[in-house]
Amino acid sequence: MRDVMRRVHGLVLAACLIGGAAQAQTLRSGHPYLAFSDRHIAQFRARVAEDPDAKAAWSRAHGQADEAMTRKPANDRELNAALMDLALAYRMTGERRYADRAKALLDVYAARPNWVTDKPLLARTPVWNSDLGMGTSAYVYGLTFDAIHDALAPAERDRLARALVKGAIKPILGDWVDGAERIHSLDTMGHNWFSHIVFGAGVAAIAVKTEEPQADAWIRRIDEAAEEWAAYDGSAIETKPQHFASNGAFVESINYADFAVEGYLRFKRAWLDAFTEKPAPTPRLDGVADLFIQNLYPTGVGALSSNFGDGNPTASGAHALINLWASGDQKPRYLWYLDQVRSNPGQDVWSEPENMVQWPSAKARAEAARGPDLPTRWIDRDLGSATMRSSWSPDATYLALRSGFTWNHNHADAGSFILWHKGKPLLIDSGNSSYSRPEYDGYYRQSVAHNVVTLDGKAEPASNTYDGSHFPGRVDHLVDAGDLRFVWADATGPNASVFERKYRSFLWLGDVILVIDDLKGWQPGQFEWLLHYEGEAKRQGQVITVRNGDAEVAVQPLFPQTLPDGGLPTDYPELLRMAQGVGLRDHAPDEAQPYLRLQAPDVSDRMKFIVALTPNGPASAPRIERFETKDYLMVRLHQKGQVTDVYFNLLADGRIRHRNANADLGGWETDAYILALTYPEGGTPQKPERWFVADGSYLRREGRVELDSLSKAFVVRTAGKRGGEASIEGQPVLAVRLGCDGARSITVEGAAAACERDVALVRRTRAAR
Repeated sequence: MRDVMRRVHGLVLAACLIGGAAQAQTLRSGHPYLAFSDRHIAQFRARVAEDPDAKAAWSRAHGQADEAMTRKPANDRELNAALMDLALAYRMTGERRYADRAKALLDVYAARPNWVTDKPLLARTPVWNSDLGMGTSAYVYGLTFDAIHDALAPAERDRLARALVKGAIKPILGDWVDGAERIHSLDTMGHNWFSHIVFGAGVAAIAVKTEEPQADAWIRRIDEAAEEWAAYDGSAIETKPQHFASNGAFVESINYADFAVEGYLRFKRAWLDAFTEKPAPTPRLDGVADLFIQNLYPTGVGALSSNFGDGNPTASGAHALINLWASGDQKPRYLWYLDQVRSNPGQDVWSEPENMVQWPSAKARAEAARGPDLPTRWIDRDLGSATMRSSWSPDATYLALRSGFTWNHNHADAGSFILWHKGKPLLIDSGNSSYSRPEYDGYYRQSVAHNVVTLDGKAEPASNTYDGSHFPGRVDHLVDAGDLRFVWADATGPNASVFERKYRSFLWLGDVILVIDDLKGWQPGQFEWLLHYEGEAKRQGQVITVRNGDAEVAVQPLFPQTLPDGGLPTDYPELLRMAQGVGLRDHAPDEAQPYLRLQAPDVSDRMKFIVALTPNGPASAPRIERFETKDYLMVRLHQKGQVTDVYFNLLADGRIRHRNANADLGGWETDAYILALTYPEGGTPQKPERWFVADGSYLRREGRVELDSLSKAFVVRTAGKRGGEASIEGQPVLAVRLGCDGARSITVEGAAAACERDVALVRRTRAAR
């Protein structure tokens, strides 16, 4: 009876997956048609003949294949590595002994009654018949089977193909795809399990297409699933977020983005290698490479990646990018990136046999040497993150922030940031630990482990890490105008149980970064500004210096008060207090890691923190002055022969609702949230060389209109002999009028806006998000 049911289910599976619409895919050639095809092997032989590095890589792989001839793999990782080495060695040399050994190792898998390595899954109800390891096993088995196909007798091909179908393909399709018995959906176990497992089975199905009659239907169904997976927008009912942003950003950390994207791209790569038809479209992944590149920090001795959540600074998107490259998307910056991360542990993807055959030409490497050729800022408005850097040179200054969705591998870190300088982490994310450690959820994932503000020690609820943050944070309004950059984050949503308003802005002016927190709690309490750092922190007067090796940053709190110049805290109860917290080191939960707590002097329900960060330390820090009135706060920066007055309009922080935030800021009439005026030392703010308005609709002085926009906009205007330049960020539909000061035109983001009656009108319409 059980055998009858199995046969019936096989028919049901085929019917469900075919759905009456699937059609066979057209093979480009006979076996091998995947990674180790004649075309790829011929290209690699040519590279070995002309490139000493390629020759050395092949020599190492050849030596590893020789070792695999006699060495018994200790685990599946070693087994899979041996199979790939043997597959490459057979295709490069034609020596049958390598194929025979690969066949014997495939039999290790084929002999298993069950391919699940995560055995506790088999005890669940319902039983989970597939796991992450099975996705990898299916992928490696499929590539090896294809590579040694001509060395197998027909009966061996049938036997090994049946073993792959029984051991991996059908269990995976049954758990994840087949409606007759499926127990998972696109977001089970977060955002990477589906990709890694299902698309691993997809590669396997392509490999056995010539032996398995049902393979065509399976491949087509998995291809359809790829389109759904890439476009998945989440589930509000289950409090789960979307996988990918519109620009290719991924919801979780860099290492998990790499893992998820690699899974899909392996399938896409196999499809393109094997078939003449195009795979299903996945437009959201078009920008995924720049997610990895823009979150990279090159140093003189390697590279680091933003490590929010369950990330790791030495992780990268190397496996995703090599598969993009192998799929035909071969932009020079991908090679530049792969070269930057190559020395990091586990990131040398060119050493992996299936990638070695994609070895780039000397011409391609020369083009990559020019660098990434990308802007020095990047924003993900859909899922909530941004990066800014002083340049793409190694050891530059790098700022990254996150304010998105809390769940799974994302921590309770809405509004948190990191700052790296001179190749060293200075202001850091606390990182994580083994998921089995109690400290993982008890400390690392919670708000206290991140650079955020708390109220009476509280920020996001601890339950957000499991239940999800139903109201995610966001990052928006990125402005980039040379040495002025601005970005705004809203962390209110995940913190809504404690905070009525939790905004954080970063205004980067020359050598100084102002961190601006605009806060309101539901109840009065004690606000604390948390700062996690690497190295040592030492306070001298009003400045805290964080030093890690030869890298340092001066941290100078300005509002709500400064630190006292000296004396005991009890001598200055009206000033800011500095206390030390005790956290845990990244990936070392048994080691203590101190952090700083800057405590506001008063109990209140509303607070403004403004803290100046100066990379290179206090010796090179500009002179900073602070002013406070009932309507605004002001910070004055003196640096490099220039003065910048930065006004923070207290009327524009939501406290008045049915009137506009009209204010007089140093003689300028405006409703802006922030106004910054830059002028020469000894000059006057009434004639600035540059002005910046954040969230303002007008700016005027003595009857002269500089800015007129009915909707609030973010505008930088720089004076110049030919009308100067402007950068504008705002609503989907906007009409901004800028004063021309006698010029014929103003350059707005590279395009000339003509002046009529001394006014330039800039209209813009874009699709609303």
